[in-house]
Formats: sequence, structure tokens, C-alpha cells
Amino acid sequence: MRHLTGILAALLLLAAAVGAAQAAGRDTTLRTRDNSPLCGFYYFFHWWEPWRTDDALVLKDLKQIKAMGCNTLFIDSEWIQAMSLEWFWLDRGHRLAREAGLEILPWLSLKEWADLGSPDRMERIKETYGAELKLGLDSEGKPDRIIPYDAGTIEAGYRYCDEYLERYLNDGALLRVWDEGKLKPVIAITVELEWQGSDDEVSCQLFRKHLLAKYTDIAGINKAWGTRFGSADEIRLMDMKLFDFEAYLAGKARHTRAIKDQIDFRARVQNDAMAEIKRRLKNKYPDLLIATELPYEMYSQHPHGRGYEAYGAATPETTRHAEINVLRCTGYLSKKTEDALIKWQKDTGQHLVITYRTYRAMADFMIREKKTDYYGIGAQAARIGDGFGFYSWNEMVDTHIAAEPDIDHPYGGEFMNKDQSDAWRALASQQIREYRSIVK
Repeated sequence: MRHLTGILAALLLLAAAVGAAQAAGRDTTLRTRDNSPLCGFYYFFHWWEPWRTDDALVLKDLKQIKAMGCNTLFIDSEWIQAMSLEWFWLDRGHRLAREAGLEILPWLSLKEWADLGSPDRMERIKETYGAELKLGLDSEGKPDRIIPYDAGTIEAGYRYCDEYLERYLNDGALLRVWDEGKLKPVIAITVELEWQGSDDEVSCQLFRKHLLAKYTDIAGINKAWGTRFGSADEIRLMDMKLFDFEAYLAGKARHTRAIKDQIDFRARVQNDAMAEIKRRLKNKYPDLLIATELPYEMYSQHPHGRGYEAYGAATPETTRHAEINVLRCTGYLSKKTEDALIKWQKDTGQHLVITYRTYRAMADFMIREKKTDYYGIGAQAARIGDGFGFYSWNEMVDTHIAAEPDIDHPYGGEFMNKDQSDAWRALASQQIREYRSIVK
């Protein structure tokens, strides 16, 4: 009996480890063409400005990443990078990734095409795609970022995604995962879902329409918000006195409900814009899967995560257009967050790829203490996610784990030395093995 009890206990532990979906008899793990679970690093092929790397250094990186058990690279592939030297950098990345046996999940814009807002880029977009991009207005009425929902943005976004797929769908290293018995290509329309809004009249009218649909009339809005507007026409999207995000983040806002409604509106705008680009892409590429990214885990209480939520409306609602959601997590997640993510995955059917930030300070802690809660992230990702990864190998100055190739002339002034890099790479390798042993 004691032996039987031990076996049952072991089986229960195994069921808990393989994630909510698998424990329920439904394996939602994302698997690449060789049926291995999706696992990867955020990677930047240029090794920072002025793109001082060479093929040998990149290939050395990629072969090491592959040997660690990874199969996927999460890569910024924005339009301006494609245009630089006429696709040279992106072509180079695909060529070297293929040589190393890795696949690429590309991020095809920055914050819903915010990177296209300079006059020269707007003009070149018009020349290339015939799309007229429009700038929004900040709270002072000054020209600001590209408006994500505008027809010109949708057209330019679709055209670049289409151009990218035409170029790399058959001959590149584009990520493919198994879905419904088919090996399907994956792209991300944007990276860092984030829009602060615009004070132009069209955006304000859309906001008012959203509010009236929710509250029926101005009386309902005033009652919910604790305000005294005489008409919905008085409400402006960028009224920073009403929408006081600094006070909101400090827990001292006078009109919390109003702020939450404004955040919700901006989240919906972002999601709907990406959904429209997706709709157009799916007409041409019916098997295409769309990924997206939240810069912090859902429901994060990290100060930066809450800042993205407030100022950028980077909430779970922004991601509903995507089949795959890549989360840049701040560290080992609490049980409360685990449960929330499992519920989200169950409610939406969205695949969650759990990636963890590779803070430089954590390397020093690992060297000194030899043990951190990061030694549990492989098993945690298996419990709550459908893929596993790290942010990042060399994509961010303050978090990359690759040793700085030129310590005498480091980019950004912050880097990992060899000991720090070795500590992080050893831990990452160990946790990749742990993750893959669980999800198999």
C-alpha cells in the first residue's frame, strides 16, 4: 500500500508539472517542425550600432544557442531594418539562422508602426506602398506618433507583412509550428503593444462613442466617473488632468474608473488595428498564425509593467488578435500570477510563451549565492505555458547574457563580463533541459 501511495503521489506531481492544459488531457505545447517544444532567445543580429559584428560571431552565437536546446529566435525585423541596405540585414539573419538550424519569429513593427513617424520615413512609405500615414496629437496638441487604427497605417502594415512573407515564407528560416495537423508559419505584426492615445478629433469621437455604448448617455458617464460634463463632446482622450496616470500608479487618482475606461479604449484600438491587418493577411495566407508580445507578464505588479499598462494600455486585451502571446516576465512568477495565466489560456485558447528577463544583477547573485528562484523557471514555464524562452541573448543592453565582444569599447556602457555570461548561460541551459524534459 505504501508503495502504491508513493506511485500515486509521483503521478500527481507529474500531472502538476506538465501544465494545466496537459493535465486536462489537452497538450497545447507549441512544437516546431521536428516536433520539439518551442524554446528560444530574443536575439539581435546587428550586435548594436554601428552593427559591428560579422558572420563568424553571429554563427558562433547561434550554434551555441542551438546546442543549449533552443530552436527559435525572437527578432526585431522592422520595416526600416529591411530598407537598410535593401534587405541586407534581414537576408543575412535568415541565412545564418538556417545554417545554424534555427527558426525566426519576427517582430515586424515597433509599437504599431511608431517607428515610421519621421518625415523621411513617412515619405518613403508613401513612395513604397502609396500609403498616407497620419500623426496623432499629444495632450498639448503637438504632432505625436502614428495613429495605429488609421487606414494608412493598416495599409502600410499589411503591405510590409505581405512583402516579408513573400520573401521568406519559402526560402527563409521563418518559424513554423504544428497546429491542427499542419505546419503553419508564424509572424508577429508588432512588438511592444503600446499606444498613449491621440487628441485628434477622430480619436476623441471614437472614444466618446465607446463610452456612450457602455454608459448610454452623459449622465451615466458622469455617475460612473464622478464628473460633471455637460455633454460627451466635452470629453477628450488626452485630458491629462482627468486621466492622471501618475496619481493612478500611486493609488491616489480621483477618477480611477475614468482612467480604466480610457486604458480599455486604447487597448481595444490597438487590438482591433492589429486584427484588421491579420484579417487581410489571412485572406492571402490562410494558414498563417499571428504572435504578439506583452512587455511584462499579464497582471504584473512590477513598476515598469504597471507603467506600460497605464501609459501604453499594454493590457491582455491588446493581445486578443493573436494566437500566440510571448510574455517578457520579470522573474519567477507568483502562484497568483500562475493561476491568472492558466485561466487566461483556458478562457481564450491563446498559446502563452513564457520568457524570463536575464537581468545582469541576477548573474552576480548566482555567482555569489549559487541558488536563486530562477532555477525553477523551466518547470514553471512547463506548468503555465506553451513555450519557453529568455529575454535576451543580446537584444537589450541591460539584460543581454552574451559576453560583451569588445569590453574596451562596450555599447551602452553596460555589459556582462565572461563570468557573468557563463553563470547565466549555465543556468539557461539547465532550465531549458528541465523544461524540455517535462513537456517532451
